[in-house]
Amino acid sequence: MNTITSIVSLSPAGGLPRQAYGTKWQILAGGLPLLIVAALFPAMALATTPTGNTPQYQSLTSLHEVARDFLRSQIPLESGNSHEIHLGRLDSRLRLGFCEIGLQAFVPAGSRLQGKLTVGVQCPGGKPWTVYIPANIRVFGDVLTTSRPISRGDAITRADIISRRQEISTLNHGYYRQTEEIIGKLAMRSLPAGTPLTPRMLKARLLVRRGDDVTILANTGFLQVRSKGKALQNAAQGERITVRNTRSKRIIEGIAIKAGTVQVHM
Repeated sequence: MNTITSIVSLSPAGGLPRQAYGTKWQILAGGLPLLIVAALFPAMALATTPTGNTPQYQSLTSLHEVARDFLRSQIPLESGNSHEIHLGRLDSRLRLGFCEIGLQAFVPAGSRLQGKLTVGVQCPGGKPWTVYIPANIRVFGDVLTTSRPISRGDAITRADIISRRQEISTLNHGYYRQTEEIIGKLAMRSLPAGTPLTPRMLKARLLVRRGDDVTILANTGFLQVRSKGKALQNAAQGERITVRNTRSKRIIEGIAIKAGTVQVHM
């Protein structure tokens, strides 16, 4: 993985970490700003030999371990899914004081725990500091894809689809797992073989078309009344539709429940 930006909380005065001050600086890993900061703050940039058994600086490996363990504990996984966690590298010249009370990890509010995000690792003690590490969470699962090319307007059949393992963290518009969800739906555009199917690609088949003669089912308590009507718009199954009662000329709204049938609740 290429070197990625890391952000560390530092002090602008005296070369000391943010333990003593609260201003935040951004350090670009491997870039010119880090060299400038190192020249200004030699006490931070150069490691010294620790005294006693306590390390002087926090190891970069420990930052990655804490971040990875935290993300693993937070990722909600559906049955059959798997995931991969990739963390950005930190600049090897980064020096942070050893955290004696234990590191804590977090993600910014509103973060989506898949795809690209940032995870923070902080030392909350008397001399606090915080590092932000870029991360990428890839989630994999079985989704329905086209088994052959589909033309626009074609109705989807069982022979048109197949389940394949796919990275679903990149499917921002959703996906399908159950065959019954898409059988009979119409392709809204041409779809090459191997295309993961999403709700934006398909639409339900029309049960009623504008101008069709329809049966109106009106439920009034335990009584069901049938009457004739004329559809004033198109509707797929479960969609709302307006119809005109042929006898009373009254325009009412109902739901298309099957071909040529509209249900109205009185």
